[in-house]
Amino acid sequence: MLANIPEKVMHRVRWVLACGWLVLIFSLFYDPISPWLTSPDTTWSPFKLNLDSCIQVQGVCLEEQPYGLGASFFWGLIVPSGVFMLLIFGHEFWRRICPLGFMSQIFRFLGKQRQKKRVDKKTGKTHYELVKIKNNSWLGKNHLKLQLALLYVGVCGRLLFYDSHRLILGLFLLFTIGSAILVGYLYAGKTWCQYFCPMAPVQEFYGEPRGLLNSVAHEGQKTLITQSMCRRENSDGTENSACVACNSPCIDIDAERSYWDAIKKPDYKLLYYGYAG
Repeated sequence: MLANIPEKVMHRVRWVLACGWLVLIFSLFYDPISPWLTSPDTTWSPFKLNLDSCIQVQGVCLEEQPYGLGASFFWGLIVPSGVFMLLIFGHEFWRRICPLGFMSQIFRFLGKQRQKKRVDKKTGKTHYELVKIKNNSWLGKNHLKLQLALLYVGVCGRLLFYDSHRLILGLFLLFTIGSAILVGYLYAGKTWCQYFCPMAPVQEFYGEPRGLLNSVAHEGQKTLITQSMCRRENSDGTENSACVACNSPCIDIDAERSYWDAIKKPDYKLLYYGYAG
């Protein structure tokens, strides 16, 4: 659906979404506006409290007070909207607008990613290259288990901690953003999205082998840039691939091929049979 939309346009969209997310996180720490909207005195607000009703817990009416809407918007609107987008618009739509994936690429945009020194045995010259996750490494083999574990911790943490206090939710979201940025500095490509992001199992469960409106990599594509492939804009306005070949087959290049290649692996059986919704 978004394969043919210029990267310059999508870059601006991601900036807007990232800034909106940061504003929402800021509201979890300081919010003088939404408590006013939930006040029973604000009669025109659809969010105002109705003090005529009584919410009883063990026979005692709870005292209702105006509250901030930041946490309610995050859990009640943003998170369900993400799942809806994956189901309808597919992996490609999500990967090109995700603000967390965008933030993980900050150091790549700045050209400040970590590099390792490599000495050419034939010429003796020293080269510096970006660090990639190898398919035969522990993370390359077990990343889905790690992502499922992080998803489990995140969901349980919501029930136990994040819903109980806005400040805890704000700190958790800031920690997640910081982790994505750090991974983006340490490793090349979309390493955060491919190997760490706890949303990836949700994406694979709802969005594979393709969403209802997802672009198809092998049909109608006359260029080498397909689906949500990593891309960069040249000075003349054209685009070229920014892929570092960290994963093959890559879901950002061909989601369907990636699905059929991985579906019989034990980790994916764990995902499809163990995902409880």
